[in-house]
Amino acid sequence: MTPKKRRNRALKIPPVANTLRERVVFEGVGLHTGEPARVVVHPSDAGALWVQKGQTRIPVRWDYVVDTRRATVLGGEGITLSTVEHLLSACWGLRIGSAVIEVVQGTEVPALDGSALPFLQAFEAAGIVPCPHAPCFVVAQRWIVQQGESVASMMPGTETAFAYIQFPAPLGVQAGVFGLRDYATEIAPARTFGFLHEVEALRQQGLAKGGSLENALLIDQNGYYNSARFADEPLRHKVLDALGDLMLCGACPVGFHLTLIKAGHTLHRELARLLMSECNRMEAHDGGMAPGY
Repeated sequence: MTPKKRRNRALKIPPVANTLRERVVFEGVGLHTGEPARVVVHPSDAGALWVQKGQTRIPVRWDYVVDTRRATVLGGEGITLSTVEHLLSACWGLRIGSAVIEVVQGTEVPALDGSALPFLQAFEAAGIVPCPHAPCFVVAQRWIVQQGESVASMMPGTETAFAYIQFPAPLGVQAGVFGLRDYATEIAPARTFGFLHEVEALRQQGLAKGGSLENALLIDQNGYYNSARFADEPLRHKVLDALGDLMLCGACPVGFHLTLIKAGHTLHRELARLLMSECNRMEAHDGGMAPGY
């Protein structure tokens, strides 16, 4: 995996990110554990996203990621919280850069319907308010991470994403460009997906135990096993996951074009690491423009 840095751009003053007006409770089953899961997302003026269990907190940050096999798992200080990417994606969609995710039951964020939409809707219902201590940051240069045929890159732009994935027949190649300002309607509803023939093997590995037709799009040898919300729903979900994982950079990135070619959580994490280095550079340049820990 080789990160590549491109030419510098002028730093821009970032807009302010948000927090919640009221707390939000999410409960259900974990997509992978299949066990009851309950988290409470609290408003915060601390200027960053945190995971808390009891009196212990860890930052929502790339260097606290402990697993990226089939989901993004945060861990440290005795805390584990897996499948955080859908909730974090909704945070990106609403520019929520300051909140505390309290783990009440289980070790996984509830799957809900397998997309980011229920999180987005619940956050909107609770109310969104500016948080002066949680700036977004405008992406100021180009970053590329590559591993074999997989690529994840980010560059200054107008909040668009190009994604490409390749499936066996009959689905074949899915590729497209998405305007991320339409996140709520075009990206957030896209559900997680899986292949029917992999389900048993995944469950033997302790994964996908909570997956069902209610929270996942299944793919078999004939195409979609259950009804898809979009013809390219898996592609859109890839964008959804990436936006959630990019919140691991320690702030809310804005003003970018995102490219994803056969990318997954591991590359997303590495891209978030590079973005955090830019975030820290902005903090040093502008005297506290990016949150620290």
